[in-house]
Amino acid sequence: MARCGAAVLLLWATLIASSCLAAPLADCTRPLTVGFYAIAPYYYALEDKPGWHGIDRDLIDELALRTGCRFEARFESRVRIWQQIETGTLDLTVSGIETAERQRFATFIAYASERAVLAARADRAPAPRSPAAVLGDKTLTLAVTRGYRYGPPFDTWIDSLRASDRVFESADEDSALRLVALGRVDATILRDSAWAIATRAYPAGSLRLVDMGAPSLNAALVLSRAVIGPALEEKIRAAIAEMLRDGTLLRMLERHMPPDIARRSLPREAPR
Repeated sequence: MARCGAAVLLLWATLIASSCLAAPLADCTRPLTVGFYAIAPYYYALEDKPGWHGIDRDLIDELALRTGCRFEARFESRVRIWQQIETGTLDLTVSGIETAERQRFATFIAYASERAVLAARADRAPAPRSPAAVLGDKTLTLAVTRGYRYGPPFDTWIDSLRASDRVFESADEDSALRLVALGRVDATILRDSAWAIATRAYPAGSLRLVDMGAPSLNAALVLSRAVIGPALEEKIRAAIAEMLRDGTLLRMLERHMPPDIARRSLPREAPR
């Protein structure tokens, strides 16, 4: 009987210890893992400068200075990042778009605001020139980034194109643009802040921008609810709010965007 009681106590102690280990973090008691993915101008590589650059890299570096937290970078696909954020095997990620589904397992802290536009082959006949022409085109093919949500009006349109087998999925935005430049698909979707980078990377006149009238969507730091507790979330949120107030966030955007786009790319709402 004594052995049985001891075994029960040991099992109970193990369960308590496991639950403590699984409790969300109240502070930066260990390095926090950050999922990065290629998306200019937020995280991108340049041929003439080694390493990775961008707003997301600068944001995490600044958060480390202001919060005292240490961050470990992981380069992953968008699909794997969202899976790991949901399961708590990744602590946070960057440039996330908030949706009702994602709110179940993550919290969002906005630090930029973006509009999505269409980048189409300029040599396609007829060349798409308006949202109505694009949406009404029954032959247009589209490359998208796997695991990415673009917001209205794109997500509904993508679903309709996918139903007629006209959507090609790519690992990242640059791969999707390459398919357009090679003439394998007719168009892809990117943010207006990335347009200047895209036109430098591909032959002059090969791409045409079509403004689809999309609303601005916040790009956010995404925290896994399974890992980041309320106190640590508030610490990170306060640091980003301070960056917005003291102008650091604007200067960060201006390093990687044209000044006019940077000013209108500040988050639509202050981090709360």
